[in-house]
Amino acid sequence: MSKTNKNKKKASTKKEKKKNTFVPKSNLTTIKKKKKLRSIDDMKNRNNIPVHKNITVQKEAINNNKPKIKKRKKNKKKPQQNNGNDQTKGLERKGAIKKIYNNPPYETRKRKKIEENTVNDETSTKAEEQFDMDQYLQETNNELLRSFDKENKKTLTLRERMRELLKPSRFRYMNEVLNNNTSTQSKKLFQEDPKSFVNYHETYKLQIVRWALNPLDIIIDSIKKMPNNYVIADFGCGDATLAASIQQTTHSFDFVSMNDKVTACDMAHTPLLTSSVHVVVFCLSLMGSNLSDYILEANRVLKKDGILKIAEVESRFDNIDEFIKLLKIYGFSNTWKDLSKNLFYFLDFKKVKDITTNSNRNKLPKITLKSCLYKKR
Repeated sequence: MSKTNKNKKKASTKKEKKKNTFVPKSNLTTIKKKKKLRSIDDMKNRNNIPVHKNITVQKEAINNNKPKIKKRKKNKKKPQQNNGNDQTKGLERKGAIKKIYNNPPYETRKRKKIEENTVNDETSTKAEEQFDMDQYLQETNNELLRSFDKENKKTLTLRERMRELLKPSRFRYMNEVLNNNTSTQSKKLFQEDPKSFVNYHETYKLQIVRWALNPLDIIIDSIKKMPNNYVIADFGCGDATLAASIQQTTHSFDFVSMNDKVTACDMAHTPLLTSSVHVVVFCLSLMGSNLSDYILEANRVLKKDGILKIAEVESRFDNIDEFIKLLKIYGFSNTWKDLSKNLFYFLDFKKVKDITTNSNRNKLPKITLKSCLYKKR
């Protein structure tokens, strides 16, 4: 047979097979119905729903048996009505009321603030009790220029302003020099450079303005009550403010003479005669490594029962009682002391013994005070 005949036979056989496997439309509908019934039987087995021949009735039964899901409604909280004294007045935002009730009430917060303030006050009073004059000077040196007049500031040139800024550092440096040097060394230093002495005392005046108390004022008030025929010797007088403030005859001594009232000399060796003075004053001037020579010179020039008046920074004393005992060895008896003033100690002594003629004066214990130390910035 030829190939064309073979292909014809194959096509005819395929057509016959299709005719034999053809399913009428009525059979297709029955198959679909059977599938639906099977799905209904499954639902019946799951939910125990009675089977009904009518499909629409069956669907309604299935839908009625479905569990109803309730939708949650968001209940909006109405804002509470606020009274006039209520703390939650005006706070309608979410979470604002919680914040108020989480925080302590106003009274407790007020008590805490009062307690904190009292603690701060206690610490500040302790700090004032332990106040160090040297530290005070260090902290205030940066603010010294504020005390100058504004008019003077405007007229100052840049070079002059830079010099003014250097004055506090020079003041600290000169304090260290005066405390560590002997009186002869300090005298020589200031004689070679008198301007440094003038600058030192100018800055010292600026410091006095910031003090709550000027110790020289207390000494002036006490000397004004003394007889007018008394002779006063001011050791470390500066610009002789004491001599200008009292009626008594006053001898003013310092390393450099700033005016006609001041005699430039070494305070360990003054030109005064022996037993020629009623009162010797050391007002913030016990500076140097040879303080013993200062006290010996005061003992020499004072008359019997003469008065030695000392005003010094309290931080320079390790033990004030030991200092009083030392001066007793040097022939002085303590008659009055005032340790209540802030920053300063005030001491009065009476000369009860002349020790300048004593051959054992070289064996006397050395008198020392703490020097003014400044932290570097």
